[in-house]
Amino acid sequence: MIETEVILLKAVYDHIGEMVNFSTVEIQTWEDDKIVVFKDANAEKLFYILLSDFLSKTDSNGPIPQVSFLQGLSNICENPQFSSVGSEQELKRTVEDFRAWLNTQKEIDIWMSSISSRLTLKFSWADAARMSGDVSKHNYLRAIGVAKRLQSILADSGKSVSLDDALLLLPDFYERFHGDILIYLSSHICEFLNNIRWGIYTYLLPEYVSSCHRTDENPAGYSFRVPPEIHSSYACGCYWDLMNYVRSKPYMERFTVPHAFKTHY
Repeated sequence: MIETEVILLKAVYDHIGEMVNFSTVEIQTWEDDKIVVFKDANAEKLFYILLSDFLSKTDSNGPIPQVSFLQGLSNICENPQFSSVGSEQELKRTVEDFRAWLNTQKEIDIWMSSISSRLTLKFSWADAARMSGDVSKHNYLRAIGVAKRLQSILADSGKSVSLDDALLLLPDFYERFHGDILIYLSSHICEFLNNIRWGIYTYLLPEYVSSCHRTDENPAGYSFRVPPEIHSSYACGCYWDLMNYVRSKPYMERFTVPHAFKTHY
C-alpha cells in the first residue's frame, strides 16, 4: 500500500512538472490574478499530449496496480499513509474539484465544414482534452480510436455519421477545440495541476520534517529515514525523490486564474 502510494505520487509530481513549467508556459498578470500563456504552438501541443496521458491509466505491466492517475490520487486521499493532522486535505479538495470539472458535461456549437453542418456536441472536458491530445500525438491514420469516439459523441448529439466521415471531421473538431476552446481553458487546467503539485507538497511536508536528518555518511550532509514498510529499491528511490521535492518546494508559486478564463463555456 505505502509503496504504491510513493510510486504514484512521484509519477504524478514528475508528470505535472513536465506539463506546467517555465520552459513551456509563462505566468502573466491579468488585473489582480494570473493567466497562463504557452511559449509557442509546440509547447501547447506537448501540454495536451501529456495531459491526455495524465488522464489515462498507468501501464498494466507497471510496478503498481493499473489505475488512472486521478483515481489513484483519490484513493491515496481516502487512505493516506503519511497523513498528519489532515495534511492530505488540500490535495483531496483539489483532486475532487479537478475530477468534477473534467466530468462536467457540456454542449458546444461547432461548424463542421466537411459536412457543411452546424452541430451541438455533448461531451465532457475530459473527452475534449484526451481527444485533442491524442490527435496532437498521432497522424490521423493512427487516430481511429479518436474518430470512433467522435462518431459516438456525434450520435449522442443527434448526428449519425460513418467512421470515414468521422475521420474527415477530426480536423474540424481539432481546430475548434485544440485551437480555440482548450487554449481558453488552459489557464484553468494549469491552475488545477499546480494546486495538485502544491497539495502533494503540503501532504508530505510533515513526513519530510520527521524523516530528514543530518548525517556524515551522505556527501550531501543529510539523509531520509525510509519507512520500514518500503522494501523495493524502486519505491525507496521514489521516496527519496519525493522528500527532495518537498525539501526544495514547488518552484512555481500558487496562482489564481480569474473567472473570466473559467466560465465562458
